[in-house]
Amino acid sequence: MDLNDLFHLISEEKKKQKEEFENLVSDSFNNLLWNELSEESEKKPKRKVKKEIPIIKEEVAPIIERSLGLLSEPSDKKQGNDPLTPLDQKFVSFDDLQKHYSLFLKRIQQQLSTLGGGGETNLAFMTLPVRTVTSSFYSVTHRDYYIGVDYAGAVTITLPKADREGRVFIVKDEKGEASKGMNRYITILPSNSDLIDGRDKAVLAFDYGSLTFIWKNNAWRIV
Repeated sequence: MDLNDLFHLISEEKKKQKEEFENLVSDSFNNLLWNELSEESEKKPKRKVKKEIPIIKEEVAPIIERSLGLLSEPSDKKQGNDPLTPLDQKFVSFDDLQKHYSLFLKRIQQQLSTLGGGGETNLAFMTLPVRTVTSSFYSVTHRDYYIGVDYAGAVTITLPKADREGRVFIVKDEKGEASKGMNRYITILPSNSDLIDGRDKAVLAFDYGSLTFIWKNNAWRIV
């Protein structure tokens, strides 16, 4: 046996001893430590996490009531001291009508707030249709609300046939010349055989004045 063979045998023997030592250490760790930990964990009872589900204790009836708001109120007969009921009541004067109309708008705001939908419910923040008239004749459409007349001459405004009870239009003299004779008057006409407070027309003849028309009981009323 030469010197190279001797070194090779010594190297192989050392390698074999190293592998046996590593296996011995690994087996000892698994048997002594890991197995004990596993057995200990199996002996301990597992903690159960209790999930508490919140219970909402709120009555259904009040929720429905609040969601309906005034929409659930009958209005075909007198309701206590409510001045807006019944619907077919007769107003003594224009002042009474104006007061009732103001209260009606507040009720509408409250009703709209119960409907939801992400839109504005306060009339004070709503954008109403505005029209400016710069010619001698204009036919109001159902898309209009405020009609401002800015024309230096006689103007004729024709109201449409109302599509529903409570339809409102406002006509105003924005030029400030409506009182300067017939060639500056603003004449408002109804459609076909409709009447305005029992007449076939209304005339706005004072500077910067305005007239509000509301459709009620198949006729236009001036407020």
